[in-house]
Amino acid sequence: MADELDTHEKRHGILGSKEWPCPVCVTDMGNVQARLTFTDVKAHEYLDTEEVLHEKITLLAAMIRDSNEMITYTGAGISVAAGIDDYATKVKDVSITAAEMPRVKDWKDARPTLTHRVLTGMYEAGYLKHWIQQNHDSLPQKAGYPQSCLNEIHGSLHDPGNPVVPYEGSLRDDLYAWLHHWQERNDLCLALGTSMSGFNCDSVPEAAAQKFLQQPDAVNGMHKGLVIVNLQRTPYDEVSSLRIYAKVDTVMPLLAEALGIADTVRPMDHAHVFSPAEGSVVEAGSDMFIVPFSSEAGEHQGSSASGGKADTAQTPNTVWDLRPGSWVKLTGGPYEGEFGQVVGKNAAGHWRLRFSNCEHPSFPGARMKPFSLWLGNWWVEEATRGKGICPGGKIPFVAATPAEAEAAAAAAGGGQPGSGKRGGAEEDPGRANCTGSSAAEEPAGAARPVNDLAKYEKMMKMGMPMGAIEQRMVKDGVAGGEIAAFSKSVSASAA
Repeated sequence: MADELDTHEKRHGILGSKEWPCPVCVTDMGNVQARLTFTDVKAHEYLDTEEVLHEKITLLAAMIRDSNEMITYTGAGISVAAGIDDYATKVKDVSITAAEMPRVKDWKDARPTLTHRVLTGMYEAGYLKHWIQQNHDSLPQKAGYPQSCLNEIHGSLHDPGNPVVPYEGSLRDDLYAWLHHWQERNDLCLALGTSMSGFNCDSVPEAAAQKFLQQPDAVNGMHKGLVIVNLQRTPYDEVSSLRIYAKVDTVMPLLAEALGIADTVRPMDHAHVFSPAEGSVVEAGSDMFIVPFSSEAGEHQGSSASGGKADTAQTPNTVWDLRPGSWVKLTGGPYEGEFGQVVGKNAAGHWRLRFSNCEHPSFPGARMKPFSLWLGNWWVEEATRGKGICPGGKIPFVAATPAEAEAAAAAAGGGQPGSGKRGGAEEDPGRANCTGSSAAEEPAGAARPVNDLAKYEKMMKMGMPMGAIEQRMVKDGVAGGEIAAFSKSVSASAA
């Protein structure tokens, strides 16, 4: 209820006018919390009055014009209008967004929303410098936003080297370092559709708010702080520079108008076409491309961005052979070093890769059932121009031969090719807003060892709240008695 908004800052942010009326509660959820862990914020939804909303957008546009290194930090809320459900919300069918939410059977078929398209327009106009994306849906790229300026910190449905990170999984070291680079570099953080309820990468909006507050003259300081657009409250409302209560797809077109870029934002029926760099196609229509990365580790061999042409003069280059039946070896992520085979390409132009007999990232010594990962077609455009997963980073995979795949399978103890030696696990623990990877399958021929509690003990050491761990145990099929015994032992050791 509105008594949650008991301070001016929670209602409007530090820079908001004290004359503005309080946002209106449009969805009253009683005592239901927005999230079960990390925060006690209630699940109510609020809206600013129309007049206040327009004044806030005018202020936001001025802040953006005054910034030089603006970033956006986005959550599940920006993809609801694409038909992708916000799994963690407790509002669900009673939300004011529910009636207009389309239904998609497969996330890979979802189309970009107004918010994705306006953010892409802001990047092309020079206002937005970097996008930290907590979602896995690849909608920014489908809207035309470049992969090389997008940190998919929690994994992706279209990057086999960065598959969806499980809730208790670890973030890639290179993406984590890139996240902190922009955490220090930005001078304005626009948080859209995210509850910011305790995940590792929430340090980015938190740091932006603190930098604003720590300036001698915060109002006129160089750092513009944190701007939040969300229907529900967040833990950072009181330290935000500006707080907007509205649907993101309502705010972003109005913001495009205020910035004078509305005419450049692509229409909703636009489908972005991706193309490889000039000179990079080995043979027309062959799905074979020259990429300026090493053939062993997939590391960059020199800049190829000049003129948008493939840097074929740099050696050694490698060839991405994406014809059906070709083999690849992953260069990073939880399946680093594993071999996969190209199955084919779907109607949207994305390639499906099949992996068999891979080492399970969570259960040492166990092997996984066969699974598929996808490569988005935009990766060809990026890789042929010398761009990896982050500046100076690797491409998702390198080409491999059938003999290499078979040798790796034999060295791992037989089985189908695809079984390579996995690289070391990432060292930086991270918590993703997801329930599992697109490749998260149990070891072949073995039931989930529910009585092995070492995994949950590790989660405790990472600092994860007991409630979140119990949720995960229930999802994993751990018996109620085992969960109770585990909780009791944790309480006893804490005492």
